[in-house]
Amino acid sequence: MEVKAKRNDEKKMKRQSVAAVAVVGAAAIVLIAGRALLSLLRRRSKGYPGIKICVNLTASEILNLADRIMAKSKQIYDSVAAVPPNKVCYSNVIVPLAELEAEQFHLVQSCVFPRMVSPSKDVREASIEAERRIDAHNLNCSMREDVYRVVKLFAARGEWLDPEARRYVNHLVKDFERRGLNATSSRRTEIEWLKARIKELCNTFVCNLSEENCYLLFKDSDLVGMPSDFLESLDKTEDGMLKVNIKPIHTYPILKHCKVGATRKVVASAKGQRCLEENTLILEELINLRYKMARLLGYSNYAEYALETQMARTPFKVMEFLEDESRIMSESAVKELQRLKDLKRQEEGESPFGMEDLQYYMHQAEEREFGINYKELRHYFPVESVTQWLLRTYQDLLGLKFDRVQGAEVWHPDVCLYSVLDSVSNESLGYFYIDLYLRDGKYGHTCVFPLQDGCLLRNGTRQLPVAAIIANFSKSEQDNPSFLRFSEVVTYFHEFGHVVHHICSRASFSKFSGLRVENDFVEVPSQMLESLCYESAALKLIGSFCKDIYRPIPDEICIALKRKQKAFYGLKTKEKILMCLFDQIIHTSDKVDTKALFEDLYPKVMVGIPLLDRTSLATSFLHLVTGNEATCYRYIWSEVFAADMFVSKFEGDILNSSLGMQYRNKVLAPGATKDAFAILHDFLGREPSKEAFMRRSTS
Repeated sequence: MEVKAKRNDEKKMKRQSVAAVAVVGAAAIVLIAGRALLSLLRRRSKGYPGIKICVNLTASEILNLADRIMAKSKQIYDSVAAVPPNKVCYSNVIVPLAELEAEQFHLVQSCVFPRMVSPSKDVREASIEAERRIDAHNLNCSMREDVYRVVKLFAARGEWLDPEARRYVNHLVKDFERRGLNATSSRRTEIEWLKARIKELCNTFVCNLSEENCYLLFKDSDLVGMPSDFLESLDKTEDGMLKVNIKPIHTYPILKHCKVGATRKVVASAKGQRCLEENTLILEELINLRYKMARLLGYSNYAEYALETQMARTPFKVMEFLEDESRIMSESAVKELQRLKDLKRQEEGESPFGMEDLQYYMHQAEEREFGINYKELRHYFPVESVTQWLLRTYQDLLGLKFDRVQGAEVWHPDVCLYSVLDSVSNESLGYFYIDLYLRDGKYGHTCVFPLQDGCLLRNGTRQLPVAAIIANFSKSEQDNPSFLRFSEVVTYFHEFGHVVHHICSRASFSKFSGLRVENDFVEVPSQMLESLCYESAALKLIGSFCKDIYRPIPDEICIALKRKQKAFYGLKTKEKILMCLFDQIIHTSDKVDTKALFEDLYPKVMVGIPLLDRTSLATSFLHLVTGNEATCYRYIWSEVFAADMFVSKFEGDILNSSLGMQYRNKVLAPGATKDAFAILHDFLGREPSKEAFMRRSTS
């Protein structure tokens, strides 16, 4: 009897697991009616089943698809809302919402992804408009009180569900309530007004920085040490003065390379005063509005609201973490600063060391101490060879096989499509696009976009994940090969870590696919994998992929790069901690004098480096207005856990495929089906620790 009951339970769990995701197999027929859309969905890479995203829609097709997406979404929400209370069950409430989410993700990406990559301005503009419409529609759907009440009613019944399905239902309820659906009508009205005002202020903050066009004038003699190509890129006045704007494209290289201390100080001061008055007013209003919104939603402050869904969970945990890290880094930072002061004394005499000197003398020290000729180093990294090396490393480590898809439909001739297979079973796991080269109209940073979620379909088969990696490298010409800077190699390796995280996920629900993990965990897998770039055993392999002659990177360069990874880590981390503490403090308050706070906080963190008069890094710190508010700590947080995984498992045995498979199965495969701490515990076999991070960063 016990065995029979167990088997019945197992059958029930299997049925619910399949029903849980309820993703429609024939998406074009069930999800969106009409021959027009069916035709669009058939326009995919022919002969390569599983790719549903459309990457080459025209402007009119994008807008048409957006309208149909919104119509179908409204239809599903209306049908769920109409379920009578006595008829509420898993199949008529949860299943429709799950299948809608799973099936619409790649359709939405078909509309909004082209704005990042399409060569056609008309297509990009249509994509931007489609995103605006879809975002507005989704916002309305997310505030459907009638749908929330039905979902809440189902959750309250306590029906038996398998763990992932139960997690999905809990997330649905929590998502609705974090938007205020459990608040009174008057409170919801106020919350919506606050959200709209907050969005408006954030956009204005960003626009102020984008539209700011101030510039400084310098003579050639003021810019000694700057590379010739930088000087040639500068506009000139009629009397021959060089025009330097105060955006990062100019300020960053000057603060790193310019030998003239007075010039660096002028540039650093101007950089710290960007949009100072207008963005200070905006930031302080944002702080107050976010606090009010959080209180209306039932939280003590905005940081508490923002952190509820993160690994850290509470502001206290974050502040404790940041203060511990600041204390740990202090001893190293003081020693590092003294080395920099000694260098400045040798080069400029007894003038005091200021924040304008930090980047320049760190760069000088690294060049002197590690003896790396960066121009020469680039010749070890032809972009094509780096790509082959990267793909081979990930294949061998994670038990994967990448096959280039010939004749695939792509959005530009430079784009390649690869299929991903399990190297042992030959099971198809997904696809990824690689779009590496600079062109007009393309998104300007290296990043990864999930294009199609991996999840179970209603018939028990798996919808394959699809991702795209975007970069802006120069393209090799016949007589002019393109080489990457080492920093670009590391970034490329890091971002491809996001690709394999998305592809290797085995979640049942679209909501838990791949990169949907907590925001303060999403960088951990990629940061762990980028550590391979600093290991000699991995670096030396790149030479075997060079087209001309086998050129292994010399041992002394590999050692120098490894040492450089730790160089001035205390000071660099202190700079990050400064802004993270500022972010956390302002979002645990209702009103803040941000200028006074920054002036008080800066000397406590950046011990020994005076703050320039009338400057504040906060008014140009985009993380405060682009979705990372109260969670800026996550980058340092991620480094701690990435270091723990790498040092505990891979250091000294970095290409061990057995460990790689454990990593794939225990860290990448779960996606967001488990809490991040549980994922780390499963892989490490213990609670995560700071020990490896502290040893790496202070040694």
